[in-house]
Amino acid sequence: MNRKTALAVAVGGGLGTCLRYVLTIISVSDTWLNATLIINIMGCLLLGIVSGWFFIRSEPEWLKVGLSVGLCGGFTTMSAFAAESVRFASYGSHLFLYIMSSLVGGVVAVGIGWFIGTRLGERRRAV
Repeated sequence: MNRKTALAVAVGGGLGTCLRYVLTIISVSDTWLNATLIINIMGCLLLGIVSGWFFIRSEPEWLKVGLSVGLCGGFTTMSAFAAESVRFASYGSHLFLYIMSSLVGGVVAVGIGWFIGTRLGERRRAV
């Protein structure tokens, strides 16, 4: 990995992490529809858009990696998902609904994002 790519991942990761923190503070909730679920689905949508865009468009590798691994990786979080799953299990409430919403919602969001990203990439290329 070259320095430019490493810097793009670091900057993207920092921005994604800060954005996740701000959104978590804004939407604190103990219900199954919590900030982590919303953030992870939003991150999946964004990753789908980025992936679809870069599938169609030929852009610099550092930009692709900075946005996908850095920004989306810093924004979404598996560890928070796992911790909240354990918390819901200990409460005995909404665990299945939370896990299924996260998994299905994430996959659907990536699919929608991929569709959007490829269409935007095609439209941009035609201009």
